[in-house]
Amino acid sequence: MVGPKNCSPLSWPSRKVAESFFATYKKELIHTRPWNDLAEVQQRTFLWIEGYCNRRRRHSTFNYLTPLEYELGYRKLTDLAA
Repeated sequence: MVGPKNCSPLSWPSRKVAESFFATYKKELIHTRPWNDLAEVQQRTFLWIEGYCNRRRRHSTFNYLTPLEYELGYRKLTDLAA
């Protein structure tokens, strides 16, 4: 099954990843407190993505590596032994 109508097979996995990201973003950052203005939201969003999401948070899409580890080519020791 490809997914919703008018959605190519190549874009369906990307859509699922994007939907998961925004759900996590809203749950972990946006809906946690009231915000004073848009600039504050933008600043905190940047810090959340660059400081936490890309550096420390493990992602199932990347086999539970951080995006930084994934880009650097880290692998599990069991993968290297095989």
